[in-house]
Parts: sequence; C-alpha cells; structure tokens
Amino acid sequence: MKIISRCLLSVIASHSILLAQEISEDNAATVTYNKDYFERFSPVTLLDMLQRIPGVPEILERNRQQNRGGGQSVQADRGFGSGGDQILIGGKRLAGKANSIDDTLSRISAAQVSRIELIRGATSGLDVQSQGLVINIILVEGGTTSTTFWKVTGNYVVGRKFAPEFLLSQSGTLGELEYMLSAERKNELVYFDRDELIYDAANQLTGDKEVTVERQNKGYVFNSNLAYNFSDSSQLRLNGFFEPTNAENQEIHIETGTAADHTIWDRTDDNDKWEIGGDYTHDFADLGRFKALFVINNSTEDTAIDRHREIDPAGYQYATELTNLDKSEKIFRGSMTHSLGKKQSLEWGGEAAINTFNKTFNDFRAASAADSLLLTTSDDVRIKENRYEVFANHTYNIAPTLVLQSSLTTEFSKIIADNYFANGTVERRDTNFTYYKPRVNLRYDHTERDQVRLTIEKKVSQLDFNNFVTSFDQRTDQFEPGNTNIRPEQVWEFSIAYEHRFADDNGSIDGEVFYHHYKDYIAKVDFSEYVDFMGNPISSEVFFALPPTDALRDEVNFSSKSGNIDKASAKGVKLNANLRLGALNIPQAIVSVGYVYEKKRVIDQFTGLSRKFDRASDHSFTFNFRHDVTELKLSYGFEARLRSEHAAYERNYYWPWKPGTHLSAFAEYEVLPGHKARIEVAQENRATGRSILDTYRDHIRFNELTRRAEKFHKTPVKVLVSIQGSF
Repeated sequence: MKIISRCLLSVIASHSILLAQEISEDNAATVTYNKDYFERFSPVTLLDMLQRIPGVPEILERNRQQNRGGGQSVQADRGFGSGGDQILIGGKRLAGKANSIDDTLSRISAAQVSRIELIRGATSGLDVQSQGLVINIILVEGGTTSTTFWKVTGNYVVGRKFAPEFLLSQSGTLGELEYMLSAERKNELVYFDRDELIYDAANQLTGDKEVTVERQNKGYVFNSNLAYNFSDSSQLRLNGFFEPTNAENQEIHIETGTAADHTIWDRTDDNDKWEIGGDYTHDFADLGRFKALFVINNSTEDTAIDRHREIDPAGYQYATELTNLDKSEKIFRGSMTHSLGKKQSLEWGGEAAINTFNKTFNDFRAASAADSLLLTTSDDVRIKENRYEVFANHTYNIAPTLVLQSSLTTEFSKIIADNYFANGTVERRDTNFTYYKPRVNLRYDHTERDQVRLTIEKKVSQLDFNNFVTSFDQRTDQFEPGNTNIRPEQVWEFSIAYEHRFADDNGSIDGEVFYHHYKDYIAKVDFSEYVDFMGNPISSEVFFALPPTDALRDEVNFSSKSGNIDKASAKGVKLNANLRLGALNIPQAIVSVGYVYEKKRVIDQFTGLSRKFDRASDHSFTFNFRHDVTELKLSYGFEARLRSEHAAYERNYYWPWKPGTHLSAFAEYEVLPGHKARIEVAQENRATGRSILDTYRDHIRFNELTRRAEKFHKTPVKVLVSIQGSF
C-alpha cells in the first residue's frame, strides 16, 4: 500500500509540475494557457484550442447564436460595444462588425498561437471594459512562417439533400508583416416541416394543413487580415471582407377541409456584403498611447416572393412581394490612454458613426386568375443617422485585490427618415437625441480563486431600421406597417456576480443576480384611431367602455406597429458550472451546465395586462460534454439546449410556443498529424416544437376568436462530415 501511495503521489506531483508549466495563474483575474498545454490535443486551428478550455465553448456558442439573430432584449450596442464576454487578439478587438471575430477563429492556425489568456472582470490595459470574461489570444511574434489551412465539409439533411462546403486559408508572417487570406464556399441547407390542425371560433375542427419549407443558401466569403509592426512599436491592422450570397426558398402549403387550399411560395434572395476595417496604435512616450479604429461597410439585399394558388385547376399567381435594401455604416474612433501614477489610467476619446438605410417594399395582389397583379401596398423609406460620442474611461487599481473601472459616454445622434409616397410627396422625420451613459464596474478578488464583480451601467440600443418600413409577415399572413418615430431603447443594468475557480484547471462555478430597467422599450403598440358614435376621437379605454357596437367597430381603423413603451423590467439569475471529471478518473472530460432564469415583463399595449417580452422564455438550460481521449487521438461529445415556453403578442393574435430541444453529438479523429476528420449529428431546435396561434376578429380585447391553428413544428436531422488539415 505504501508503494502504491507513493506512486500515486509521484504521479500527482509530476502532473501538478507539468500543469504549472502549461498553465499560469497570475491572480484571481487572469489564467494563462501556454502553447504546451494544447499539444496533447493536436489542434489544427485556434478554434480547436479554445474548445479545450473550460467555460469557453459556451461563450463561442453564445456569439454564434447572436450572429444568427438569436438574441433577445435590447438591440445591438451602438458602435463597437465593450460589455459582456469579449474575444480579443493581442489585447485588441477585431476592427469589424460584419467581419466577425467568431469566423476569424476558425481560420487561424494553431501554429500561430503563443498563448491564450482568460481575464475575468475589470482589468486595465485592454481594448475593452468588460464585466464578464475576456479571452485574449496572443499570437507568435517574429520569424518567417507560412501555414495553409483547408477544410471540406459535407452537409446532409437526412432524407433530403447533400451540399458540400470548402474553406482555404493562407496565413503567416513575413518579417514584421502578419497576414491571413481566406476563401470559403458556403452551402447551407435548411428544412422545416409543419402539421396544423385548424379550428373555428367554436373550437370545432374544420381542416388540417401540411407545410414543407426548403431553403438553400449559397455564397462565397473572402477575408483578409493584415498586421504590420513598425520599428517604433506602432502597429497597423487592416481587415477586408466580401460575401456575395444568394438563396432559394420554397414553401408548399396544402390545406384540406372547409377552406381547402394549395399554395406555393417561391422566394429568391440576392445579397452582397463588404467591409473594410482597420486600427492603428502608437505610443507617444509620456503623452500616452494613441488608438485609432475605423470600419466602413455596405450591404444590399434584394428579395422577391411569388405566391401561387394551385387549388384552381388552372392555377394562378395571386401575390408578389419585392423588397430592396441598401445600407451602409462608417465608424471612426480615436482615443488616448494615459497612466496616472502607478495605480490609475485614463482613456478618453471620441467616436463618429454615419449610417444610411434605404429600403423599399412593394406588394402586388390579384383576386382571381382573371385579374392582373396590382400594386396594393408600398413603402419607400430612406434614413440617415449621424451619431457622435465622447467618452472617458478611468481604471483605478485600488489594491492588488480591488479594481474599479468607471466611464461616462455622452452620445449625440441625429436621425432623418424620409417616407416617399407614390404621389410624389415626402414625409420627413428629423430627430435629435442626447444620451448620457455612465458605467461602474468593481472587481474584488476575495482569494486567488474567488472573485466578486459588481456592475452598474446604462445602455442605449441601436435602432433596427427595419421597423421603420412596412413588411409582410407570412407566418400570420398580414402586413406590418412601419413606424419612423421609434426612439432608441434605454436600459439601466445592475448585476452582482461571484465566481470560484477550482485548482489545477479543474473548472469553475459562477452565479450572477441581475436587474434591468427599460425605458422606451420597443414592442408592438396599439395605433388604432378610436372614435365614439359621433365620430369624435377618443382613447382606447373610453372606446372599450362604451361598449362599441359592430357598426362602430367597422368605423375604426384598427392598427398596430412597432413603437415605444414607457417602461419594462427584467430580473433573474445566471448559474454556470464547468467541471473536469478528474474525480471519475477522466480528467480530459469536461462537463458544462448552465441555467438562466430571466423574468422579463412589460405591460401589454392591447390588453393592459403584464406579460413576458415577445418570444422571451423565463427559463433556459444548456448541457455540454466533451471528452478528449488523447491516447487514441479521438474526441467526442454532445450538447443539449432547451428553453421554456414563450409567446408572440399582437393586436389580433396570441401565439404561445413550446420550443423543441436542440440535441447534437460529434466525434473527431486525427487521421494524420495535422489532419482531422469530424462527424456531427444535430437535431436543431430552431422553429421546432408545438404552438397554438389564436387569431381574433379585429382586437384581442374583444376576445372574439375567429380561428385557431394548432401547429406541430419539426426539422429533419442534419449530418455534417468534415475533414480539415494544415501544412
């Protein structure tokens, strides 16, 4: 027994010594993963390396969800943003918005990475102020290297189609020049199926409907990243991005019963995006550090939807919708950072953003096969937004265990929105806004492994100009009028977080309690023009108290569109655990569990009752397992994501939805040094589950149900097979 004990202690001691060489913990705020730590996993790309760090895969997934538009609540931060979890390269953000950091990670070769730093809470010297986790990637400096990375992927939807994708990336250094060039062929398949049971106002089954949706997105993505280090320690980085894409979408609706119908919706999209960004840094000795950053981008989207009715033996086209969008963004930012003694630093500067957004919508309809398509609805909105910010960010290292960051940003913006009407008239909205956005972030390192973070911050959303323009919601088969008078959404955020990190890189647990107070919350608002029996304008409360007759209801123009609600709130908790299974003798296996309870509430503008935010769930849960069997050069794992019921709310419908569960599993094998094969099977939960759409006559407050549709949404299983390598 003594011999066995001594052997075990020897193994543990040698493992601890090896781990200390591979991982260094500067303090409770920073953990550094050196390049040696990842060698056992034979990574090919930077993304492979990040997947092996406890807690990081969940951040990467959140970024992907946000890029796909899966975020709730406030629209994207104005400008570049600085809160939340951040991913930096060399302590700097990527100078881009369309050219996202998430895509860049998969194109950087593992051979280029020197180390990865995980920084928790407020820390000076970075390009951001963040209350969450900052992932800072340090690349290898100097030398002359060149790496070619390639990847071939096959997307197969079970029972449907197969689509190949390709990626080729060249990166390296030539003296002081660092470069990366890549080209990618995208080919995404999306399928949805839906079965519906249709009921009338008396809840009697009147028919059923089958809906099948097939969409294929094709395109190319070209990227370039250049960095040059000057002899005076200055650095210039330039990024380029170009993505031309097109998509074809077909929906087939077959309804039987009392309202039998057979329609086909054909949609085509032609989109082009390009972006150029860059940043420059220079140290002016005693004056401080100067940083300049710019982004210029443009996006065009042209969509055509043709709707055909096939129930008639001859068939005919009964509708066409044409949407054209051209938007651009120019952002320029400059700042100086000074040291104020040994414990304090100050960054001050300004930012300017010039945005344009021009969108037209035209809808043509025909009542029968004998009729021609005639323009029934059109909208032409042209928007220009000029936004300017001045800011000051102060960092105070009060003690080795206590850091305080505070900032004040003043924002000035001007929005000009012109509505062009068919008769040649123009209606202009010319609005100016001024916002003060303070922020305080306190980090306290109770021990080397325990950290407390406190954050108070005011944020202002970036307006979604799509809400300014009329559109057609094909999910509910009705028009959604635009509103050019929407104000930006404001929110005060208060949070306190605690994190404990286990020794020897065995993971961490953390929790956060938060409260958000919204002003000018953006949601659907009642814009109906209510009148009394004499035709005099009255409020909605007076109208519904009359009570109104059917004749009076016919006189009212019931309408709803996006607008502002005075106030709303959100409160809840976030809990996360990332654990290595060393206690089960599988230390190379990681389990991550996350739970979020977020109670988002607002007063419904149609019923006057408190309700959830639109499509927001109170509960969400994530589970992730990964095991690297290094002796077999094999990795495998699985993931699950689910959330509780949510709903959509409108003037004339209520649509609760119980989402499905996202399930995926993967296996990855190193076939040759520097070459890996991977298979992934996924049952996605986007637009899956069970929902009930209750449609009302004119206003939900009358509670006169006209139609109920019970919908069962599903997607087929998707299989992705890929092989990648570098040389």
